[in-house]
Amino acid sequence: FYKDLFFIFWVYCLTMFQSKSSILFKLLLSAAVLGGFQGNAYAQTLEDAVGNALASHPSAEAALATLNASKEQKKEAFSRYFPQVSMNASFGRVYGDNATSRGLSVTRGAGYSGLGEGSVTVSQLIFDGMETPNRVDAARARAQSAGADIVDVRESLAYRAVQSYMDVIRTQRGLAMITEHAALVQDYLARIRNMVDEGASDETELQQARDIRIILEGIQAEYEGQAEAAKARYYEVTGTDLPDTMSEPPGKEFAMPKALSQAVTRAEQEHPSIVSARLESKAASHDVEAEVGTLYPDVNGEVSYLKSDKADIIGGEVIDARALVRMTWNFSTGGEQFARIRRSKYSQEESYARMRELQRQIVQNVKLAYNEYNTSKRQLDLLGKRQELNEKLFATYQSQFEGARVNLLQLMQAHNQLFNTNLEKLNGHYRYLASQYGVLASMGQLQAALSAQSPKDVSSAEHESK
Repeated sequence: FYKDLFFIFWVYCLTMFQSKSSILFKLLLSAAVLGGFQGNAYAQTLEDAVGNALASHPSAEAALATLNASKEQKKEAFSRYFPQVSMNASFGRVYGDNATSRGLSVTRGAGYSGLGEGSVTVSQLIFDGMETPNRVDAARARAQSAGADIVDVRESLAYRAVQSYMDVIRTQRGLAMITEHAALVQDYLARIRNMVDEGASDETELQQARDIRIILEGIQAEYEGQAEAAKARYYEVTGTDLPDTMSEPPGKEFAMPKALSQAVTRAEQEHPSIVSARLESKAASHDVEAEVGTLYPDVNGEVSYLKSDKADIIGGEVIDARALVRMTWNFSTGGEQFARIRRSKYSQEESYARMRELQRQIVQNVKLAYNEYNTSKRQLDLLGKRQELNEKLFATYQSQFEGARVNLLQLMQAHNQLFNTNLEKLNGHYRYLASQYGVLASMGQLQAALSAQSPKDVSSAEHESK
């Protein structure tokens, strides 16, 4: 804001020394002012992109809705511990022919009357074969499982945001390198064409130079396609368009376990997917116990009050107040209850098997992520050595070209080879950087690592504060 205010003030002062009749100058000033307002570029970091994804993506909202629903299901199951109140009221007209009416009426033995009747019953659970406690425990475990699912969904979103963010930066930097090198290739091509026209070179060299340019155009088209795809993925996961500038993501090697065995152990214990599956298996075991509880009778304490008002001829006024213990036992002779018990046991076995299957997949993902990390690290080292060799080779070719020992086409080929090596190293750098985040994502620790600072960053911050 202050920069914009200073810029406007500076422009205003400048106009005091200019002719008011200069329309062109006024237009230039207007463009300058507008440019000053637009000069504040929107910058974004990797953490910002991940935050946008976690805050706005529909999958995170869906997971949160599932968690809220499971919490309500837990409250529903827990409510069975509390008394149940039942109230009834009836109003109308009745016709009665019973012992009372026949005893009081000497003409018909029956009678008509208005009816007003109301009752209140309060029932409190005493014992139901431990069905209710197991239903409550199952609902509680599923609510905790839904909470772990939210963490898992957010982990997946965070990793997708990281991948799209790095792809955008990689393709943008790659296109910048390609554009810069394309200008050099065009200059080489023009110089070789002039040499052909002057007879200092033949048509073969010109065709080879053109082939280098066509290959470069193919690489540029490929990167432009990758850039558009990365842009689309970025919008899908974050819900925002690309910012004006994007900062280089920091490395997360410091947050990784030093040994693969440590990463596997931590993933098996803490990965949100495994935690969710473990809780779901626990809920299934409580379902089995709840179904077994249906074989036992239900015992409830009951307090009721009934008041009915009719004409004396068919019953008169009735008051009925009770306090009692009621036992009910329902048993299916067709085997329904035993079938539900067996079905619950099979569901428990299924959930346990899926948990073990998921555990193997997580371990596999951790191993694959570490393999990708080690491979990309070795390849980046090799690409660095290759870059040094090609830089020396190109410098040698430049010296030899000045000494007329190599021609312009050979210099162009050496320069193009150095460019290809630089482009490969750029891709290798971002592959190595992404592999670090991939290891953390495979362990389910990406969100925690994104908010962590490396010891180097912490020490630098402390030094700056001092």
